[in-house]
Amino acid sequence: MGLFDKISKTAQNISQSVSKTASNVGSSANVAIQEQTELTELRSQINVINQELEVAYTQIGRKYVEYVLETSEMPGIDISDILKMIDPKMSKKLDLEKRIVQLEKEIKQKDILRAKGKVEEEFLSEKAKLDKALGMELLTQEEYNEKITIARKKVDNFEEIRRVEQQAEMGLITAEEKAAKLKALLS
Repeated sequence: MGLFDKISKTAQNISQSVSKTASNVGSSANVAIQEQTELTELRSQINVINQELEVAYTQIGRKYVEYVLETSEMPGIDISDILKMIDPKMSKKLDLEKRIVQLEKEIKQKDILRAKGKVEEEFLSEKAKLDKALGMELLTQEEYNEKITIARKKVDNFEEIRRVEQQAEMGLITAEEKAAKLKALLS
């Protein structure tokens, strides 16, 4: 009955792990969708303001052309009424643009945290697998230490690994340079 209990316990642990992972993925996706929705709404508000400003700019141009045609002069004209209408829209537009930059920064930081969390979860999973292999004497202590050190370096050098990968994505370094840098970080 002991073997059956172990199998049952292992199946239960796997089931809980899968359930937890699915729940985490679902909630992460939900948060990301909400952030993207807010970003889209802010950009939409800026587009509306830009359209309203274009109408105001057109009115200014018309007034100027009408004045020039009537008087054959090119001095200034009074557009203070239009400027009064434009001022709050310009202020709101600037506020929305600042909010967009802030939101994009927050999204980027959350993405980094999610990625780091994923790397840490992978480390813990790898460690559990290595612990089990060590316990079953499939690995020597030396092999275990070597493999756990490599896995730990992925977590410890997360920021640098991410930076190297971004450099490669942007074409700043070649695939060979990327491989060499990652090898140096992980060995």
